[in-house]
Amino acid sequence: MAYDETREAPNNFHKESAVRFLPDEDVTHHRPQWFREALATPYESRHVTVDGTKIHYLRWGNNDPERPGILFVHGNGAHAFWFAFIAPLLMDRYNVASMDLGGMGDSEWRDSYTRDTFAHEIGAVAFDAQLGPRPVIVGHSFGGFVTLIAGKHYSDRLGGMILADFTVRSPETHREWFLHNPPRKPTRVYPDFETAKARFRLAPLQPCANGYIVDYIGGLSLREVKIGDNPGRRPSTEVGWTWKFDAEIFNGLEMGSDHPDIYKNLACPKATIFGLESKDYEPASIEYLRELAPESPVFTVPGAQHHIMLDQPHAFATAVASLMAQWEAEGSLTKKTG
Repeated sequence: MAYDETREAPNNFHKESAVRFLPDEDVTHHRPQWFREALATPYESRHVTVDGTKIHYLRWGNNDPERPGILFVHGNGAHAFWFAFIAPLLMDRYNVASMDLGGMGDSEWRDSYTRDTFAHEIGAVAFDAQLGPRPVIVGHSFGGFVTLIAGKHYSDRLGGMILADFTVRSPETHREWFLHNPPRKPTRVYPDFETAKARFRLAPLQPCANGYIVDYIGGLSLREVKIGDNPGRRPSTEVGWTWKFDAEIFNGLEMGSDHPDIYKNLACPKATIFGLESKDYEPASIEYLRELAPESPVFTVPGAQHHIMLDQPHAFATAVASLMAQWEAEGSLTKKTG
């Protein structure tokens, strides 16, 4: 997520929490060969209209409709390119897509947003992108939440679901991320691209040794603003650069307390991945997930904080590929017969 540290943080952004220290010399800004090769992999930029709103997504792979596939769903305020360096690592066997949720990235903005509008966007992209007979959805953070809600609507048509650093909480520990927050202010407009990019931060705040990845996604998180821009919102009176996401997305957005029931009753296989050093990793939460669904894997990625795919991209891709291989072997990625 892009976050301007001069603004008030949302309730779910624990600004007061201790941030892991990382020496400057341990942060790499040079793009290694594997990353350059991944970004050079051809992909398509596509759109699908969902409830009158154009939703943008990226797609890697071939045109074989029977080839299994994966859809990545980004977190709060992020965008499809957060997985542009992950997708090529999985293309040897799978078609891959990564989407922009409504109001974020290069998707259009809505008048208002609900958990179900996001869920329907995920379903529409998953089935439009030719990701095999039964697509697998991988949702990170807020994307994990709306992926879970998509499962409520579509899990009988999915091959599996992976939640990455999203916690399914018990009714006793449930908390709303956005519902009781004051209305968010419009995003700040910066005078030029470089000034804006320098303000990019991960939220929740954390250092990342792979600085070249943060540099990459930060630059793609911005849009140029001209006088009168911001369709459907108060027209801009400034010229410059600002974040791509709609600041009004989360005004009054209710998450709901029914997550355990949804998770427990999903009709497709499921798994949950946490960063071992993530603020969201809690042994008690893992035990609760295992109690809800003993047959579903729950595990951690060492060396990763909340943004697992940024901290440990190869380990993250391997974890996804391993689950895909297991579900493929079990027949979950093909159409059920009889």
